[in-house]
Amino acid sequence: MRLRAAVASIILGLITMVIGEFLGISKRINPIDTGVLNSFWVRATIVTFIIALIIYGILSYFIKRREKFREENAPRGFVSKSEPKTVLAEGEIKKFGVKWKGKYGTFRKRSYTDRDDAYVYVEGPFCPDDDRKLKSRTVPKWFVFDEKAWVCPYCDRNYPRSTTHYLDEDSVVEDELEQKFEQQLSQGRGSR
Repeated sequence: MRLRAAVASIILGLITMVIGEFLGISKRINPIDTGVLNSFWVRATIVTFIIALIIYGILSYFIKRREKFREENAPRGFVSKSEPKTVLAEGEIKKFGVKWKGKYGTFRKRSYTDRDDAYVYVEGPFCPDDDRKLKSRTVPKWFVFDEKAWVCPYCDRNYPRSTTHYLDEDSVVEDELEQKFEQQLSQGRGSR
């Protein structure tokens, strides 16, 4: 811990010295008075090193930000369920400010066993205004802040993504659609 404090005090002293050199008041403020640091070449080397560190920090920040932006806007590759062959129910739901479509059914066209599990297949999100598929993008919100949003490529409207269910919206929609479809099927069986 003492080593960190010593290194921090030396760095702060050097920064104070550099500021004094730039402002032209280094003769009045001289935090480190040793013969080595009074040399012009040593001070010029230290100033050059500090400026190089600052430039390196700024450039690495912008490079990381650009890589993050590219990564967030790249198309996602994932394995999803295939569309059911035997559709038992279809429907739409509006969730997170956009429209989602779903199908409830089984993978096979004919059931060879009594136990052929039905599942929900979710498509979306779609634009609520023109029913087109939305793109996932990072859009500027304020001066320096970004916001994750769905963007309609046709009407150019932005729909902000959920902050609590980010990248998990389709599973939330899948759960709600499954409840809706099971209610529809149970009411259909009850009325027969």
